Amino acid sequence: MPDLHPMRAKIGVSAALATPFDQSGGIDWRRFTAHAGQLLGQGMKVVTAFGTTGEGVSLAATARAPLYEKMAEAGIAAGQLVECVYGPPSQEAGAHMRRALEAGAAGILLAPPFYFKQPSEEGVYRWFAEALEATGSTCRDIILYNIPQLTGVAVGAASVARLRTAFPGIVAGVKDSSGDWNQTTALLSDHRDLAILVGHEGHLARAVRQGASGAISGVANFAPALVAKLVRGEDDAAVDAILGLLLKLPVVPAVKGVLAAQAGDEAWRRVRAPLEALSTAGDLAACAAIAQLAESWHQR
Repeated sequence: MPDLHPMRAKIGVSAALATPFDQSGGIDWRRFTAHAGQLLGQGMKVVTAFGTTGEGVSLAATARAPLYEKMAEAGIAAGQLVECVYGPPSQEAGAHMRRALEAGAAGILLAPPFYFKQPSEEGVYRWFAEALEATGSTCRDIILYNIPQLTGVAVGAASVARLRTAFPGIVAGVKDSSGDWNQTTALLSDHRDLAILVGHEGHLARAVRQGASGAISGVANFAPALVAKLVRGEDDAAVDAILGLLLKLPVVPAVKGVLAAQAGDEAWRRVRAPLEALSTAGDLAACAAIAQLAESWHQR
């Protein structure tokens, strides 16, 4: 087996940060940096900005641009941040990655092209290759993002292998949010030396026991210590209880609803279009119940 990639040690638990918004829909940097700082203060080495849970695909590059400056003002170094980058144009993705890596980001979570559905394996490879080439000499520490239920593109073990061959040392890992155990085990079988980061918390402990190195996790926004236990390879029924409620709701608004319940801060419920904030009594009660499960676990 090749040497273990350093990204395996860099990311154990990383919260897929939820992004708070102000009343006009802009990023609420005060809440955002405070949330990131709180999670880092609880032992995380890095946090991940603008992924799926962070609604990054709904934010213009100009809105995201102050990320490193705002975090630095709050005492958070660029090396404590992974940033998620989307296309769909490969050249724009490359330019975005170059800016983030030049700023000192710990790594990039790179989503595949997401507009044209069911592209060929060759087409997906060419898109990734163009994006990595456009990044230039700064290209490093790229985590490929496998979330086919949203992008329409599966990033499988064979695609990872081809990119690793064409761009030696550049691919650092895969975030597997497919929820498909067969996809996860294929990645672990072929690429165990990379940081294989599991997005489905229900599979996490089992995946770690088979060689996964950690998670970029939405649940870690509100239950970081529980996710850390799973990343140690230890099962805990509390995650099943939490997911049993969470996955019955639109997940991103639900994560923000849980944060609002935890903090007693309704501003956390704001989302960007096309998502809608949860508002029915039943949905809000479910978020409160999840927050209580997380708090009860933490206090036990």
